[in-house]
Amino acid sequence: MQRIRRGKTMSHAGDELEESRLQKAVEMIAITPEAATEVVGGYRATFEAKFEREPESLEDKRRIAAKIIGRYSKLSAVTGAVTAAPSVIPGVGTAVAVLGGGITDIAAALKLQIDMCMCLVEVYETELSDEDKKHLAFTLALAGSVEQMASKGGKAAVMKIAEKLVYQYLRGPALVTIKQLFKRVSITFTQKAMAKAIPAGVGVAFSSSTNYVLTTVVGKVAVAVLAKDVK
Repeated sequence: MQRIRRGKTMSHAGDELEESRLQKAVEMIAITPEAATEVVGGYRATFEAKFEREPESLEDKRRIAAKIIGRYSKLSAVTGAVTAAPSVIPGVGTAVAVLGGGITDIAAALKLQIDMCMCLVEVYETELSDEDKKHLAFTLALAGSVEQMASKGGKAAVMKIAEKLVYQYLRGPALVTIKQLFKRVSITFTQKAMAKAIPAGVGVAFSSSTNYVLTTVVGKVAVAVLAKDVK
């Protein structure tokens, strides 16, 4: 009995280590609020040049948000191959070094979803501090992603469930919530990969189509939450 208990404890410690490594890697390679401001500034400038006015209305912001979601969804479609990702996505090489390639597909996918949400937060919540923007973006991306992966049913139903749960997560203490979400992400994504519930792609767990759809839905959930001025 003691051996079994010790084995479980060691396994649990290994899981905790894997989760902390994933969080560390993603935090290292995710976009900063300052960088997100620059990205969104480019979209705002394009909007102003086209419509000769600043994007102030909710509909204007939705237009820019749709462009951002489209960009990151397309980028996410190429992250199935860890070996190809470093040349396409800045920072993924760092993730490979930290994670040793084991769960780098997950880190790369999360990095893009967090980058996207950081930009979406900049579109809707420009007055927040950089720290609050970061916490909000991480919560939106992680919660939206893990709930979609864990839920069953049609896309519309999954989005409603994810949106509701994101609201719940946002009410908790930010740092604790983010740590808990990384734990859920690590468990949920690993289970999906092991069960081959994710279509087989070039990478270990993700295919281009899966990444594209997942990132798009995460973006739409984030916009649904942000458009209601959740803080």
